Amino acid sequence: MTTFLLFSAAMIVAALVMLLLPLLRAEPAAAKGQPAAPRAVPIAVVVMIALPFGAAALYGNLSSFPWDNPAAATASAGAHAQDGGSMDEVIAQLEARLQASPGDAEGWRMLGRTMLVSGRATEAVAAYEKASALTGGKDPNVELDLAEALVLTDNPAVVPRAKAIIDATLATDETSQKALWYSGLMALRAGDSETTKARWTKLLEGNPPEEIRQLVVTQLEAVGGVAPAQAASTDSTPAMGGMGGGAAAAASGRTVRVAVTVDPALQGKLKSGSVVFVSAREAGIPGPPLAAVRINSDELPTTVVLSDANAMVEGRNLSSVDEVQVVARVAFGGTAVVASGDLIGEARHSKGAAPDLSVVIDKVSP
Repeated sequence: MTTFLLFSAAMIVAALVMLLLPLLRAEPAAAKGQPAAPRAVPIAVVVMIALPFGAAALYGNLSSFPWDNPAAATASAGAHAQDGGSMDEVIAQLEARLQASPGDAEGWRMLGRTMLVSGRATEAVAAYEKASALTGGKDPNVELDLAEALVLTDNPAVVPRAKAIIDATLATDETSQKALWYSGLMALRAGDSETTKARWTKLLEGNPPEEIRQLVVTQLEAVGGVAPAQAASTDSTPAMGGMGGGAAAAASGRTVRVAVTVDPALQGKLKSGSVVFVSAREAGIPGPPLAAVRINSDELPTTVVLSDANAMVEGRNLSSVDEVQVVARVAFGGTAVVASGDLIGEARHSKGAAPDLSVVIDKVSP
């Protein structure tokens, strides 16, 4: 992966740390009798998990540039990366490419996504409008992206259009997790908490990945809903070393055996019963993990097995990329949000290398 993308990814991670705390501060209930809700939840969801809901089960192919010629794209970006990338530079690169290829619908979609991650929802709408026009309004994934951006503008005038798109999506695919999320969100804003509960309960019945489930459960309970019992998990329970563990799903495809340990200097910060996420994503690229498992801090040190069987997004697994970044994080808040004080360790694994990898949790999140 090019230096440009590595710098861009680093900037995105830094932005997450700075943005999530103010976005998730609680605000008073809008009306008497209504539960308090976190501020700017929709945008926080987008930023927190790199926009988890979308085409082919939570944004298939989200974690890669969609250009027809990625080698050329990364080469052109390299010069700017030498000076250190920023989100503005990423956007400038995309805009320059689209000036040269204005008929690139997927390019407009990527620009819309980048604008949305940058908190520029109105500009994201404009980019998605271009993609929609180029696809004749017939690509359901582009249309749902457009609806998402419309919702996030917080402009009441565009709500009917966003609702029409989302309702049409649910009419053809009642299990669309992204559509269910935003349908529930719009209902909540309209004071229809019963529809919100129904939509988010339906979303949870689809067994989303654990990190996403936690987020939805929290929001559902905040409006007085009750999360449905979790169905028998198809996720892999990691193979454990030392203290043992539950029955694990058979590993398949590319497999990485991750030996997770804690630096002795941080042992005093470790708390019993804390959640530990071990995940792998394409090196230098933000987005949903390619594979992830959840364990308990009491099990450390241990060995976790990540493989194609742990894929969180259809069509995107460990075998689909050359290099993965494996991260072990002690999440004291128990959620997908990286919080100040979390303990983190990471390492990289290249395709074809020996499957054994050591990850030492040796840093404290700022």
